Amino acid sequence: MVARNPNQGNTVPRYIPALTGLRAVAAYLVFVHHYNPVADDGWLHRLVAQGYAGVTIFFALSGFLIYHRYANAYLDTTNWSWRAYYQNRFARIFPVYILVLALTIGVAIWRGQSVSWFEVGVNLTLIKGFFEPYKFSGLAQSWSLTVEECFYLTAPWLFVVLRRWGPIWLTAFLVSAGLFLWLVVGGLHWHGLFGSVPFVLFYTFFGRSFDFIVGMWLAWQWHSGRLTGVRYTTIYGLVLVAVCVGWQTWITGQASSSTTLVWSEFIAYNLGLSVGIGFFVHGLLCEPSRLKRVLAQPIALALGQSSYAFYLIHIGVISKLIQQKLTGTNLGFLFMCLIALAYGLYRWVEKPLQQRFRAG
Repeated sequence: MVARNPNQGNTVPRYIPALTGLRAVAAYLVFVHHYNPVADDGWLHRLVAQGYAGVTIFFALSGFLIYHRYANAYLDTTNWSWRAYYQNRFARIFPVYILVLALTIGVAIWRGQSVSWFEVGVNLTLIKGFFEPYKFSGLAQSWSLTVEECFYLTAPWLFVVLRRWGPIWLTAFLVSAGLFLWLVVGGLHWHGLFGSVPFVLFYTFFGRSFDFIVGMWLAWQWHSGRLTGVRYTTIYGLVLVAVCVGWQTWITGQASSSTTLVWSEFIAYNLGLSVGIGFFVHGLLCEPSRLKRVLAQPIALALGQSSYAFYLIHIGVISKLIQQKLTGTNLGFLFMCLIALAYGLYRWVEKPLQQRFRAG
């Protein structure tokens, strides 16, 4: 029996505009990572390559928003519906994803490329993120959707466990569970399922769990009225993010040991960066700032709303077609074309489909 949420009476706004704008920033960081415009392999190239930190922003925001929207209803069981929760999560992710995936597979078959039924199956069901050789198959970037879906499936239970264990013990348990699966299941060598330690740490929900936990913990504290009285958290967050990114930029140019690089990235990005993003989001929630106002502008909101569509098309057959037919090697023009196409895809495809499949 789940206890009633003692903080249900607290009033917090359901919608936080600046967080929508932040989603666009995260998507565009990933774009810069994939289309690094710096040709040489110097420090600037390595710095721009750190744009994959945008994925951490996505995960932390997901943890915050899912707790913010659903925790009170789950903890107060009279307002909870498992069917509605999972249906709404399905509507958020799957419809537009399936359309882009079908186009991707169709183009691959039309070009005569070999596509196995196993590959199609793990992509359609979004479980490819458990299989190391298939993590970049189909839509290469959709490995992160496996991580996201794992969080959606387990989030209601994590609400409760987070309150009982706290963020540190919950993270330790989930990371340990992932390493245990690598030891036991990975040893079977079945299609690369939980194939290696770096794969588990960086591409599965278990290794990336702290991103979500930071977001959930922040939402819990916000709902409890415990985020007041701390100043300059926006700046603290930006400084910590800069330190983590700067460290990884430096270490990737210095270290030659793969073990050193793996554990450096785990500490700096899977842990430190998540905390920095948590501080930054804290600032967006509680502090007035020019950056908060910028992220809440109408143009930023429109870009944030279409950020998922942008994420799905920024690499793959659609972006390649735009490059071949229109933009060539002009990355700025490609970026603008993808933004326009993503907004159209959100406005006339993603949003109507989401409304069609949502519960109630």
